[in-house]
Amino acid sequence: DAYATNKPTLFEMSDQMPGARILDGRWGEEHLAVAIPKGRESGMEYVRRFVTEAQSNGLLAKAVEQAGLRGSIEAK
Repeated sequence: DAYATNKPTLFEMSDQMPGARILDGRWGEEHLAVAIPKGRESGMEYVRRFVTEAQSNGLLAKAVEQAGLRGSIEAK
């Protein structure tokens, strides 16, 4: 039997299934984005700066770790 979904979900499911294993590699990607409401374009620079800083200062990696998201790939 096999099941395909994102890696963090697979790792969580495998904890409940003795003998389950997660294969290396990937068959797809999930892209996440930050959005702001129409008419609030003035906030776009703040959002860009926040995302860039969260990636570079380790905040994003720390959040992923604290959430227990095993198998996630570092954003670039």
